[in-house]
Amino acid sequence: MRVKKYIVETMPEAMSQIRQELGKDAVIVSTKEIKSGGFLGFFAKQKIEVTAAVDEQPASVPAKEMVTARPSVPSSVARNAYAGRNQATSYPSERIQQKPAPQPELSVKEVQSASFTSSDRIDQQELAVSSAVSVPSASVVTNEASEASLQNELQEMKAMVKSMLRHTEHERWPDTVRQLEKHLLEQGVFSEYAYDLAKQSMDRCIQLGVNEPDAAMLKREASSILSELFMRNVKEGIAPNTRIIYFVGPTGVGKTTTIAKLAADQMFHHNRKVGFVTSDTYRIAAVEQLRTYASILNSPLEVVTSPNDLQRALIALEDCNLVLMDTAGRNYRNDMFVNEMRSLLKPLEGSESVLVLSLTSKSDDMMAIVKQFQANKLDRIIFTKADETVTYGAYVNVAMRTKVPFSYITYGQNVPDDIRAFSPSEAAEQLLGEF
Repeated sequence: MRVKKYIVETMPEAMSQIRQELGKDAVIVSTKEIKSGGFLGFFAKQKIEVTAAVDEQPASVPAKEMVTARPSVPSSVARNAYAGRNQATSYPSERIQQKPAPQPELSVKEVQSASFTSSDRIDQQELAVSSAVSVPSASVVTNEASEASLQNELQEMKAMVKSMLRHTEHERWPDTVRQLEKHLLEQGVFSEYAYDLAKQSMDRCIQLGVNEPDAAMLKREASSILSELFMRNVKEGIAPNTRIIYFVGPTGVGKTTTIAKLAADQMFHHNRKVGFVTSDTYRIAAVEQLRTYASILNSPLEVVTSPNDLQRALIALEDCNLVLMDTAGRNYRNDMFVNEMRSLLKPLEGSESVLVLSLTSKSDDMMAIVKQFQANKLDRIIFTKADETVTYGAYVNVAMRTKVPFSYITYGQNVPDDIRAFSPSEAAEQLLGEF
């Protein structure tokens, strides 16, 4: 038995080398992803380590000797060995006389073909292993074969086929549809969502009998699709039975100013008595900032540093029918800081948690923030600094990847102005702009 490892960039390259060096009877034993090259651990490239084996014994063995030498191997045993299951190899006492089947040949063309299906690939791998299960390297197959690596390969192949189909369809699009996709990409919409939105807009135009829509018609249909998407992600206003709202988020997104704007709105337009609580004792002048707003609005303010302090503060503000709590903006990537903040957010009756996100942040960072804070149950999202950006793709990206509803948008520093309820139609208009 000859065993050899290959480090390659793609599976077709590995197949070619294996066929050249070990011959067509070689069997792939295992594959795994590794990092190779680079300098001091940096700039390493992602590669694939492929282990292959071939039986160096003569291939032509008389059928009679083959029957007497060993019994036939049930296919279930071969599958279990390939999947890495520890199963004792037991054969029936009665030997079944059958002619040995020729070993399957793994074709490089089949691997490279876009029409190569996952079931075909799995069947070829199982046949290759069933041919080699009785040779001395069966334990190698059992120990090293990884089902996870096979799944990764299948996922990569599916993604490749999907990309090829998308590229082919993309070439048939009218210029206006391509321009819409380009506009959405420039707005920061993730590529898969930009493609889907452009395609859905074109499909609606085709349903209306227009195969090559102009920009105005395409924008109208795209706006309708976006409005429907945002409509599913909207939570309007603050419910009358909500008594305490926790505001969380990373540093510098404008939580304190947003709290002051909402407090003024609830006092002047909904006649509610509002109290403030702050745990932001880390940022310089943070308490003084909220104290200034509380003084202007003639509202009480309590400062807390621990969960016990919060209980005391809520008792002191029990005559207020709405309490807005400001939390410290800490590094959301530091679990210790996030857990410290979570310890203050007690899930009390009538409480809500609001995540404040700045539209000047990258969408990937926003999703990481949502994931970090979502462990504490988020009830709504408020977007800030809409006046400080010209790209609004975050609306689509966050809406597609989370079920947390949108509630308000802020667009300036003026208190109590510069805040409005999230409007699906206005958000769609912001996103499409002058397309």
